Amino acid sequence: MEHRLKRALTTPFIILAAFVLWFWEWLWDPLERLMARLGRLPLLRRIEARLMRASPYLALACFLIPGAVLLPFKLVGLYFLGHGAPFFGIATFFAAKVLGTALVARIFALTRAQLLQIGWFARSHAWLLRFRARVFAALREHPAWRQACAAVAALRARLRQMRRGVFYHLRCRWWAIYRLSRRRGRLTCC
Repeated sequence: MEHRLKRALTTPFIILAAFVLWFWEWLWDPLERLMARLGRLPLLRRIEARLMRASPYLALACFLIPGAVLLPFKLVGLYFLGHGAPFFGIATFFAAKVLGTALVARIFALTRAQLLQIGWFARSHAWLLRFRARVFAALREHPAWRQACAAVAALRARLRQMRRGVFYHLRCRWWAIYRLSRRRGRLTCC
């Protein structure tokens, strides 16, 4: 019984963990680049310069602050969800998640060297990277993932084919109009 329960629950949790990690990964790089662009502003440039010179534990505090500050907003989002306002709940939770990810990504990029000097943080970081790799490997082997990848590939191929058809149609129409205009002598630009 225990083996069946474990087997039944493992797949949904792997998919959920993969989704959360994929979402985090998907947001991490673009938001870090966006925050780097914002970091070019003079005031933020000075703050970032101070962060890069911070001691490891001060860098850790700065790394943890966005999560602590945005936690109440995530809880408000859950409150909205629980009290019949799903749009506000999802919007609040998503906005807090995106903003938190953007801040954490930038702060981590600035303070990575200092953070990895802290022993337990370095071990936790290595463990998280190994865990993420294991989850993605298990996800890639899962039949549902393979079916989803095949469906996405088929959809992309269909969209590409449709786009080629639309562009081909527009190009043919444009050349027909061009030739007709040349014959009538109305085309003055060429």
